[in-house]
Amino acid sequence: MLIVEDNPHIIEMYAYVLKKLASGELAGKVPLEVHFAPDGHHALALLHEQRFSLVMTDLYMPVMDGFALVERIREEENLRNIPIIAISAGGKEAQDRAMQLGVDIFLRKPVRFVEVLETVKQLLHIGK
Repeated sequence: MLIVEDNPHIIEMYAYVLKKLASGELAGKVPLEVHFAPDGHHALALLHEQRFSLVMTDLYMPVMDGFALVERIREEENLRNIPIIAISAGGKEAQDRAMQLGVDIFLRKPVRFVEVLETVKQLLHIGK
């Protein structure tokens, strides 16, 4: 799984949530490897290097924002089927634009711990 976020405090929270999921409900049965990228440019480089089961991205970041990243992922044949969660403090306009570009799920910041957990489980088909 790839998390694209430029705020280190938010990255810490995501890392904690996902470690909890991996050690708790997954109990090592499903390997959940988490990688981080500070912007869309770094994220694309990682996406071309290895396979990811899920991308969780902020929308407003420096260098290449989440909107451009989602657009690039959906344009590329070998990446277009990766589920994408967009997380943003942006309002309805940001949500509409993200959904039009092909985001699977939009979560509004500040996100709740349980919301991130449930969304990741849903998109990775865990616990079904």
